[in-house]
Order: sequence, then structure tokens, then C-alpha cells
Amino acid sequence: MNERIKFLRNDVLHLSQDALGKRLGVTGAAISRMEAGGRAVTDQMVLAICREFNVNEEWLRNGTGEMFNTLSQDEELAYIVGQALPQADDFVKNTFIALGRLSQEFTAEEWQVVKKFVDALAGKDK
Repeated sequence: MNERIKFLRNDVLHLSQDALGKRLGVTGAAISRMEAGGRAVTDQMVLAICREFNVNEEWLRNGTGEMFNTLSQDEELAYIVGQALPQADDFVKNTFIALGRLSQEFTAEEWQVVKKFVDALAGKDK
């Protein structure tokens, strides 16, 4: 499991040990010890990793199955927003709030403007 935690952190999530530790409520040194096998990975830590990063517990514990849990579109949206907002500044939060409030009033043409903008940000306008 230690190797999978390191692979997930380093190769998939591209996080430092300190950054991963901060997200999980432990120090970077604790992550280092877990990855090196010098510290047992507790059930609580496994559950925290799975919850925070949508990791499939079976993959994390045993290396079988898919690395990440499959989410419906609504679940994926909730997960992304849930991950983004706690780290977001007031501008980002206010943007989400404004879109949420105004979305009921948008016409089809206004949604096309929003779609063009988002596609441009995502590089799909090329």
C-alpha cells in the first residue's frame, strides 16, 4: 500500500508530501514515513485518502480494481465543487454563487455565451 500512496501522491495528484499531509491533516513527515514503510497506514488514513481524493479503497489497500471510484455526472460535479471551494478566494466563490443564482434566469443564448467562455478556458475553442 505504501507504494500506491506514493504513486498516487507523486505521479497522479502531483502533490508534495507536505501538501498531501495538509489535505489529510497530518505532517509531510508522517506521509514520508508511510510511503517508506516506517509507519503503518491506519484504517482512518486509508478512509481519509479515499474520501479526499475519490480513491477506490480496494485499489488502495490491495492494488486491484480501478484507482478511482466511478462517479455520476452529478457526483463528479459535487466532488469538484467541494474540492475547489474551500481553497478558493472570494472571487471564485462569488462567481459560483452568481452563476447558481442567475442560472434559472439565463436564456439559451446566454448559456451559449457561458459555454463559449468555459470552452475557451478549457482550450476547446481551437
